[in-house]
Amino acid sequence: MKELLKRFELEGDIVSVEPYGNGHINKTFLVKTLQKSYIFQFVNASVFPDVAGLMNNIALVTKHLQSRGVPTLHVVPTKDGQTYVNVGEDFFRGYDFIENSVCYEKLPNLDMVRKAAEGFGQFHSGLSDIDVSKIVDVIPDFHNTRKRYEAFCSIVLANPVGRLSECKEEVDFLVSRQKDYSMLVEALDKGEIRASVTHNDPKINNVAFDKKTGEVACVLDLDTVMGGTFLYDFGDGLRSLFTGDNEDSTDLEKLVVDLDIYEAYLDGYFSMMKDSINDKEIELLPYSILVIAEELSLRFLGDFLNGDAYFHVDYPTHNLVRARTQIALAKDILKHMDELQALTKRIVSKYGR
Repeated sequence: MKELLKRFELEGDIVSVEPYGNGHINKTFLVKTLQKSYIFQFVNASVFPDVAGLMNNIALVTKHLQSRGVPTLHVVPTKDGQTYVNVGEDFFRGYDFIENSVCYEKLPNLDMVRKAAEGFGQFHSGLSDIDVSKIVDVIPDFHNTRKRYEAFCSIVLANPVGRLSECKEEVDFLVSRQKDYSMLVEALDKGEIRASVTHNDPKINNVAFDKKTGEVACVLDLDTVMGGTFLYDFGDGLRSLFTGDNEDSTDLEKLVVDLDIYEAYLDGYFSMMKDSINDKEIELLPYSILVIAEELSLRFLGDFLNGDAYFHVDYPTHNLVRARTQIALAKDILKHMDELQALTKRIVSKYGR
C-alpha cells in the first residue's frame, strides 16, 4: 500500500493508513500524512471497465468546477501526471479528504433538503458551459428511457422464465405510459433542452455537508458523471426522496408525493440554476420525476421477468416488489401533476422567470 502511495503527489510523510467506510464495491482507505489527509480507493475495474474514460470524466468535471469556484472533489495526481494507477484487476486513485464534513442517509428537515438541492444546482450550474462532447458515457444509454422500454418489451414478449402471469397488471400499466418514455430523449434530440453533464446518482448521501455551518461542502461520487440532461438528476433526486426507505415496501400507500419536499428541493435547486435553465426545461421539471420513476419500474419489472439477472435480490419476488413501489409512486405523481406544475410556476416566478 505504501509503495503504491509513493507514486502519488502527497504532501508530507505518511503517518497512517486505515480502512474507511463500508462500501461494497470499492475498498477505501483514509491516508494521513504530517500535513493533510486523503481518501484512496481500490476500484473494481470489472464494475467500471472503461477506467480511462471514467477518470477522464472526473478530471474534466472537477477541474471545470474548480475553475468556476464551485466546491468539488480534488483528484490526487500521480507523480507522472496521471489520475490513477493500475493494480492487477483494480485501479487505485485518491482524493483530498473533506475535513469536518458529514453525509446523511436521511435529511433531518426541509431546510437541509433545500441545501442539498442547492448543492446539486450549483454542481449543474457550474458545469453548464463544459464541453459535453468530451465526457465519456461509461454506461451507454443509462437514462435513455426509450431504449429501456424497447428492452423491456423484448423481455415481455420472450417471457424467458414464465413469470408474466404474475405481473400482467404492472406490465399493462407500463405499456399504457409508453408516450412518457421519449419525453426527455426527444427533447434532447430536437435541441429543445440542452445536453449537459449529469451526476446519475443524486441521492442525498452523495452530498457532503460542513459539520459546523451545515452548508454543502461538495457533491460526492462522480464515477457515473456522463452527458445527458440535468433533468435526469432533478427527477431522480426527488424520486429517491419521495421513495425514502420504502423502495422494498409492500405498503404501497407509503409511496406518495410530498409537496413540501418538492417545494423545498425546487426552491434550493432553482436558486442556483435560474440563469442556466431554459423554458422547456422548466416545463419538464415535474415530468422528470415521473419519467425516472417509470424508468426504474421498467428496469425492476424487466429484471423480474428475466429471472433476476441484473439486480441482487433477497427473495424471488423482490424485483416485483421494487417495481410495484415505483409504479405506485408514478401513479401518485400523475395524480399530483397539476399541483406540481402550479408549485413550479410559483417558485420559478419568485426568481423572475
